[in-house]
Amino acid sequence: MLGVARLRAVAARHGADLLVTAVLWGWALADVPWPWRPPGHGGTPAAVCGFLVLAVVQSFPSLWRRRVPWTGLALAGGALTLRTVLDLNPASGLAAVAVTAYACGAYSDVARRHARPLLVAAVVAAAATAASYQVRMATGVPGVLAGAALVAGDAAASRRSAADMAAEAARMAERTRIARELHDVLAHQLSAITVQAGAARMTATSSGTASGRVPAAETLSTIEGLAREALTELGHLLGVLRRAPEEPAHRPAPTVAEMTSLVATARAAGVATELSVVGAAPVLSPGVELAAYRIVQEALTNVAKHAPGATAAVVLRFGPDALELSVVNGPPVPARSIRPLAAGGRGMLGMRERAELHGGSWSATDLPDRGFAVRAQLPYGPSGGPP
Repeated sequence: MLGVARLRAVAARHGADLLVTAVLWGWALADVPWPWRPPGHGGTPAAVCGFLVLAVVQSFPSLWRRRVPWTGLALAGGALTLRTVLDLNPASGLAAVAVTAYACGAYSDVARRHARPLLVAAVVAAAATAASYQVRMATGVPGVLAGAALVAGDAAASRRSAADMAAEAARMAERTRIARELHDVLAHQLSAITVQAGAARMTATSSGTASGRVPAAETLSTIEGLAREALTELGHLLGVLRRAPEEPAHRPAPTVAEMTSLVATARAAGVATELSVVGAAPVLSPGVELAAYRIVQEALTNVAKHAPGATAAVVLRFGPDALELSVVNGPPVPARSIRPLAAGGRGMLGMRERAELHGGSWSATDLPDRGFAVRAQLPYGPSGGPP
């Protein structure tokens, strides 16, 4: 059973090479002067052995055409030359030369660098050596055929390389999207947890009375809720990544309508946030909905991380062609002893990428009062617009 499985594995990996070799081998065997042929067409045992060796040299190098293509081309070319000298049918030899020359173009870097010059040289050689049929068959026709096959292999290799590069670019884009989504999902809740934990520490150490322990209990309850929300968001994201492409997601992505809940979460994290909506909300595409939500979420996360105690104002303005949003915060409160978190830099890049992905714009500006402003414009696109 193990031997059968191994044979199946070899056939799966090298099936095309085995098939090509079998065809070339069978074609070459057609010229062997078997003893049972009609009188005058059969050959001696020595002649039969010689033809069999020629068939092996001509066809079997195609088995290793991917690893040593130039060796295969040399052997096939030598076999074709011998066929021409012996005045044998050159068709099978020409086929072997074409197969190995194609492999040189497809699997050899040297061939790809010199494929077109070699074709030109082959054409010139064919024109210059067209003195007799024997010379043409020995040099010109095989040269043109080999050059054409080599260029065809070079083209196939170029297409394969372009496809590999496109696949790698798609993988990198997907990795960037996943990293951005993970950051946006977790950074907001974890930053809020950090701020709340600092507040709980301050409350617990500032007073040992019952009045001091009640706010600490409320803060710890907020931390518990934020942690549960972070775990829920992470579970949703992992479920989306693991599901099959045709399987629908069990939970819809966040939308602009959920901004109120987002602002409430920011307030629970210690950021006094106000939400203003200007204009009637149109029907937005899911991508724009998610981008707007994540940009505001990340901006509020940055306020909690880098400006403890600051107030923030979120404004959503629904214009005729685009959604304009801004998150403006004041300076941090000096009296707060909660240390600002270190800047990672990925959140700012993620906000810019989300806006540009939908043809919009994004900016971040330091304000004179040590505050900060994040602004973005997201076009509605073909699937959204004013009602």
